Amino acid sequence: MGAPDLDYFTDIRDVRIYRDHQNHSRWYITPAMPVLGKQKDGTPDYSLALYRYLGRKGTSDSGDFWVRGVLTLGIERSRKPQILPEMRKELRSRGVSSPEIRSMPISKTRISLMFAGGQNFGTYNTRWTGGALVLPLDARDAEILWDAVAAGQTQVSVSIDETLAGVRKKQDQWEPDAAAQTRVVAVEMDMSAHPDHFQRTDLGTRMKKGYTGLDVFCFDFVENLEENLYAKIVEVAIPTAGRDLVESVTFRAGSDYRRRIAFKLAKDLDQPYRYRISRIYKDGSKKTGQWRQKTGEALLDITAYQNRTEESQKTEEQ
Repeated sequence: MGAPDLDYFTDIRDVRIYRDHQNHSRWYITPAMPVLGKQKDGTPDYSLALYRYLGRKGTSDSGDFWVRGVLTLGIERSRKPQILPEMRKELRSRGVSSPEIRSMPISKTRISLMFAGGQNFGTYNTRWTGGALVLPLDARDAEILWDAVAAGQTQVSVSIDETLAGVRKKQDQWEPDAAAQTRVVAVEMDMSAHPDHFQRTDLGTRMKKGYTGLDVFCFDFVENLEENLYAKIVEVAIPTAGRDLVESVTFRAGSDYRRRIAFKLAKDLDQPYRYRISRIYKDGSKKTGQWRQKTGEALLDITAYQNRTEESQKTEEQ
């Protein structure tokens, strides 16, 4: 069966193609150059949201401070429709009678955010065709990036490293091998030109005394912390006369990482609320944790962060 000859390639219209090691009429086209996409209004497809929470005496969590950022980039990978006919025409002019063009096999794609030392966003064992990159930022990186953008500095780029799968001839034998291809997308984030692409929110500052409003965050699916996780459900119970009032929200891949629970009943802010987390896995199984108690109702982060100790993870997740 044929495969790309990694030592025999040519560039047509600035696009690299590799010849098949057996069928010299068959060529493999490398993935399209990634570019920053545009939103519906024609502006660059990026956004930066910064969330901050400072506990207060009224919620019995004075001194607690929480910062989280979310950077979203829309990356497009497409070609003009005429590129393939132009390639076939060029190949025919070079003596290839009936050129056939296929997609280049990709065995691995690694996407990294080049900022503050670099972060690995994700690795895929296939071709990445583009789309929305939603990257959560910890407190340090979120504050650094926000301050840098506010100062008019461009410090963000996305690196897409792809492993091209093919063969090479070694001592008269064709052997499987690979070649590397790296593409970098520079992102110029301009706060003065596109202020609506930036959001800075202080959570809980508008909460009325005696009224329960809860912001729930879950970054498990954004960070792909658990491969087999299908959904994560959190139930929140506040004490009321007679019995607890329970509300729940569900997070899954593709859903918003922030949800708002607005209880329509007043409660004593000095009384703690309870919450319980359930996980549903792709095989249909479900694991429900124990009820946990928390004081201060303005923010609840149920993310199973990987950098915590095993003991603290169990406490947070159960």
